Amino acid sequence: MSELTPLDLERPVRIGVPRRLVALLAVAVIVVAWWQVLDDTAGARVVTVERDGVPVDLLVPPSAASAASAASAVDAPGVVVAHGFSGSRQLMRSTALALADAGFAVAVPDLSGHGANQRPLPTDGRDRLARDVLVAADLLNETEGVRAGPVGLLGHSMGSGAVMTAGLDAPERVAAVVAVSPTDAEVTSALPNDLLLLAGEREPRFVANARDLLERAGGPTGADAATPRRELAVIGGVEHVSILFSPEMYDRSIAWFAASFEVAADPAGRGVPLIGWWALHLLAVVVLWRSVAPVLVDPLPAPRAMGRGVLGAALGALAATVVLAVAGAAVELAGFGGMLVAPLLAVWLLLAGGVWLWVGPRPPVPGGRDLGWAALLVLVLAVALPALGSRVWLPALPSGSRAWLLVVFVALVLPWSVALATTLQGPRGWRAAGWWVLLALVTTAGFAVAASVIPGLGFLVLLLPLIPVLLTVAVAVWLPVQRPWAAGAATAVLLGWMLAILFPLA
Repeated sequence: MSELTPLDLERPVRIGVPRRLVALLAVAVIVVAWWQVLDDTAGARVVTVERDGVPVDLLVPPSAASAASAASAVDAPGVVVAHGFSGSRQLMRSTALALADAGFAVAVPDLSGHGANQRPLPTDGRDRLARDVLVAADLLNETEGVRAGPVGLLGHSMGSGAVMTAGLDAPERVAAVVAVSPTDAEVTSALPNDLLLLAGEREPRFVANARDLLERAGGPTGADAATPRRELAVIGGVEHVSILFSPEMYDRSIAWFAASFEVAADPAGRGVPLIGWWALHLLAVVVLWRSVAPVLVDPLPAPRAMGRGVLGAALGALAATVVLAVAGAAVELAGFGGMLVAPLLAVWLLLAGGVWLWVGPRPPVPGGRDLGWAALLVLVLAVALPALGSRVWLPALPSGSRAWLLVVFVALVLPWSVALATTLQGPRGWRAAGWWVLLALVTTAGFAVAASVIPGLGFLVLLLPLIPVLLTVAVAVWLPVQRPWAAGAATAVLLGWMLAILFPLA
């Protein structure tokens, strides 16, 4: 069978009955996932506004929206939800919807340097971020159907420091604070009002932070004590990212705010979290593509020098780490290129990829059809990840200065991405899976060493569990195509997009 390009898709192809059935099931899962995510506002009124350069999503529950025209109804108490470092308001959407379901009006800002907020991450840290939080609090107070007066604040990681600082700076405007995976603040036994500390069982450093904060805040008072209340809870089975999708975290936060505002709130679970539907959608898109892709390509080529490719990956990571560690000892690397982490990581990938290509197997000469296949692979990855992911945890497109940085990042990470695709060219079935597991271990170890040695890459440690997952999605999509340049280009676009949207402006 001759190879079909993306431009030849109008030609008839034969798909076996089992494969056709798998494809239909995948389409059904995709449709259900989109329906569940798009319908998950549960009637809440959602608007996006900007105040003082701070983009804010406002979620007003149905009860509060109807209260605007019912004089006898009670306005909804307000809660501001603040994301952490490398987060955005999209990442906190599940938390915001859980609070809105329970009857709270919610404001979710993009803090300085993050998401659509074009103001750089401030050097004065928590003070500037606390002001962003209070800007969102003011918007809540001005929103029809929302109770005027003090609001609740919930923040994750870096955002926890921002909400605790806001509670210290403006206690008259803050009724209660929930600090999730808390960092630090100058808490006392009196301030902030009603402080709940939550940390994941699998993030021991943040559990230790929470215990230290609780001690400095005067120790636990119990949930039913007179204000200011203090309490700490460790959420089982979650770490720094997954705690944001924990039903127990939602329930404890809702109950805490309900007690502070003296309102009744139902902390019942929301069923499958948004991230669960997105994960099912991601899996279904990959399965659908894998059920169709084999009939579009020629048989796989002969296996290449896999061992040499794995060696190249290890030596490339080592060389890049040594070069940047030495450079970091001589000059300040953090923040160069106008962003934190991302430019430095892109340069690391450039150096590692260059060595990998030199030591490992050489890619074939790129052909004209590679461009078409690259475009098709990018489309599949876009449908799998940001298309629905923008409603769950990630912005779909970079904004402002992030847009041109995307182009730079794609160019910088292309050699590493092509080396990855070239190394995996050839093997099939379980043999391909085995080589990928080995390669994933090597590359993840390389990222871990770089994060621990190179100044400015330390935050990468918290993202290590996500790196092999992200790369596995890319490999699963492009492995049937067996075109290293097309696969490398698609992976470079994926990694460049992640770098451009995740990390804060400096």
